Amino acid sequence: MRTLLVDDDPAFRKLAGLALEAAGVEHESVSSAQEALRRLQEESFDLLLLDLELPGMSGVELLRHLREQGKDIPVVLVTIRDGITELTSGLRSGADDYIVKPFDFDELLARLRAVLRRSRGLRTAHLGNLEVDPLHRVVKRDGHPIELTQREFEVLWVLIQGQERTVTRKEFLFRVWGMKFEPGTNFIQVHVSRLRAKLEPLEGFRIETVRGEGYRLVSVQGDAPPDGPELRADPCGELGTGRRSPTPQGPAGASPE
Repeated sequence: MRTLLVDDDPAFRKLAGLALEAAGVEHESVSSAQEALRRLQEESFDLLLLDLELPGMSGVELLRHLREQGKDIPVVLVTIRDGITELTSGLRSGADDYIVKPFDFDELLARLRAVLRRSRGLRTAHLGNLEVDPLHRVVKRDGHPIELTQREFEVLWVLIQGQERTVTRKEFLFRVWGMKFEPGTNFIQVHVSRLRAKLEPLEGFRIETVRGEGYRLVSVQGDAPPDGPELRADPCGELGTGRRSPTPQGPAGASPE
């Protein structure tokens, strides 16, 4: 669970950050709605923990902006006991849950996880003729299952969450493999190549290589450009469905599953 905490109180950000870290939750914290918008454009997050009382753009205004832009990231509001009016407005604007300060951090973590489970259970991604169910980790093309490995599925899901944005090698390493360092091997390229081969043919989308940076899931009209391989499969294993391209071989130990 990758969480973005938005709160203008530095003491609260520190305490909440320590609690999230102790629970093994990856997180970032910012102090304003403007900073939150910037980070949400740059990176993918699974959940937004949003204080209603923010300087400049309020938490409710930020939430409305995100929903108007079609952003469906799960949002848990943080409010004080006398902030009922703002809380009601936030829930009507599309928040998934709320918690009132002061609160127990165990309760906060339980609420975050519950919201994330609900959101994942409700959202099945549709990419052209491809259907991706993140709850059951099932991928289908034209109604027929595609078998992917666990890592391949996770690579695909990170791409879907960051659609039209370049997902860097650093982000893949942390979100899929839990690594905070560059291992110096090409196993990300290997997994993406296998994914492309399994997903072929995919209508309307492709996985685009951004040289020197990472990969991006983009929508396309008509045929893919000559230098842009089409997006191919989803996560779960080795399956000879459709046409397959040769699987690149990385160095020994370069394709950790």
